[in-house]
Amino acid sequence: MKTTIHPDYLKLIRRFPLRPIRNKKEYDIVVELMNELAVCDEGSLSPGEADYLDTVSMLVEKYDDEHHPIPNVTPLTMLKHVMAESGATQVEIASLLGIGTSAMSMILSGSREITAGHARALGRRFAVDPGLFV
Repeated sequence: MKTTIHPDYLKLIRRFPLRPIRNKKEYDIVVELMNELAVCDEGSLSPGEADYLDTVSMLVEKYDDEHHPIPNVTPLTMLKHVMAESGATQVEIASLLGIGTSAMSMILSGSREITAGHARALGRRFAVDPGLFV
């Protein structure tokens, strides 16, 4: 099976060969290339440009994971964070969720789970994706 390589792909390869990103300078070069491609209108990238963008996105993600790991955020951690940031009290959130303060205390201590209904209400209240709480 013969594979045809798109000229746009080869042009991008000359700017930054597809290999692991080893330092900040290479990272910056790749991110600049990605930004150039990402601002193009949907569907306007050539097949070679789309292939290159897909591949360098994986390389950037790997570099980010290794050099800038995102801490594991649990639903409980997220709830405590948004409450603290907004100044919401335990009583206010208990009322929002339609539960008593003792049940709210159990949620905040981690001994009771946030339900899907709670997550939806919290998502609306804090204007965030409810999935952050489940």
